[in-house]
Amino acid sequence: MMNGRYQPTPQLTSFQAALGQQQALNLALADVAKYTKVKSLPEAELALMDGPQTQIQLVVYPLQRKPLLAWAITLRPNLASRWTYIIDAQSSDILQHFDNLCKVHGTHTASDHGHAVPPPDGPATANANDLFGISRTINTYQKGSLFYLIDASRSMFDAPASVFPDEPVGVIWTINAQNTSPENNNFGAAHITSSNNTWTNPIAVSAHYNAGRAFEYFKQTFNRNSINGQGGNIISLINVADPSGQPMDNAFWNGAAMFYGNGSIAFSSPLAKGLDVSGHEMSHGVIQNTANLEYYAESGAINESFADVFGAMIDRDDWLIGENVVNNNVYTSGALRSMSDPHNGGNSLNDDGWQPAHFSEKYTGTADNAGVHINSGITNRAYYLFAEQVSKNTAEQVYYRALNNYLTRSSQFIDLRIAVIQAATDLHGANSTVVNAAISAFSTVGIGAGQVANTRTI
Repeated sequence: MMNGRYQPTPQLTSFQAALGQQQALNLALADVAKYTKVKSLPEAELALMDGPQTQIQLVVYPLQRKPLLAWAITLRPNLASRWTYIIDAQSSDILQHFDNLCKVHGTHTASDHGHAVPPPDGPATANANDLFGISRTINTYQKGSLFYLIDASRSMFDAPASVFPDEPVGVIWTINAQNTSPENNNFGAAHITSSNNTWTNPIAVSAHYNAGRAFEYFKQTFNRNSINGQGGNIISLINVADPSGQPMDNAFWNGAAMFYGNGSIAFSSPLAKGLDVSGHEMSHGVIQNTANLEYYAESGAINESFADVFGAMIDRDDWLIGENVVNNNVYTSGALRSMSDPHNGGNSLNDDGWQPAHFSEKYTGTADNAGVHINSGITNRAYYLFAEQVSKNTAEQVYYRALNNYLTRSSQFIDLRIAVIQAATDLHGANSTVVNAAISAFSTVGIGAGQVANTRTI
């Protein structure tokens, strides 16, 4: 059985799909073209994805607790989109469709080369200023006469499997999108190189350094070997533009890599500057490779909340998200989100940065994939309350275990409460102060024991 809200159907002896696989795929492709550009991706762009452009599977889908035969389709029309479609295999109706892509969301000079170079010489280090003007030690890689922003110093590096510079394995790799958009046909990504291991691009330095910080956090704290847990590359693309060619006012995880814009309206700085922003986006990869929480409604809000939790634990000096990159004229609180006070200086959803702090304030509309960025404030506050009682060190261990061991694709808020309590019980014992703190935190934000748990087959 799959870890999700619907089941794949390898054997359906008593059912037959009236709608064929190719017909369903054509329906989805025609529909997704209303929302984003559909491109035929070259091999270089396919390498920045977590799978083929299209995937389709016949499943049993529970619609209002009535199981239906449906086609579950994943579409990657371009590097900046990853859509899920659920299409009724009998009626051809589109039952569900949404973009899984996480983007940083509010409620509002190194040279580049592409030529062949001599055989690899090995890892190197350098000191360079980031976007704060702070000198950081970064790991680079020398191949012949050039140094690349490729970090092959970590424990996950697989030297025998690596071919430099284009096919390294187990590395942290920073790439320049050259102010192009992954949605456009002219998208072009290039290596970031230096002839003397001197780096004068602070955007590149910040992205590269922050990726290393995130790797070490998951490795040292949870013994997790990279984003996918198996030593997979950590790839960051900087200088990403929007489809009009202007600086992208966002950052996102596309299922395989981080894409950072340089800010425009909501963000006054390149988004690679924020360690918590980088940690948030990379954490989406960890979530994808564990519970794989569906990016819609309550499960999507939990997905967003876990990304904030780990982002805040990687940059653990406060409970704010995005405070180093937002435009304070837009987010007057000075932060994109606040985990300790989700209202974030506002009074309602009409105020930029406001989120509900209690289940009674939950957003029930359809915008924002049914509130994934909005309603994450409720569970963010639950984590804050829990960590304040038991310490960040204790809280992060409990939450990682809940994510890795107990949550599933379709988990709801009540399932998060149950999972966290169970993880706390595993680590600290029943009726421990940690378990009681978890119960108290969820009850305080209105996620209570009396709510009905998710009983769908997983």
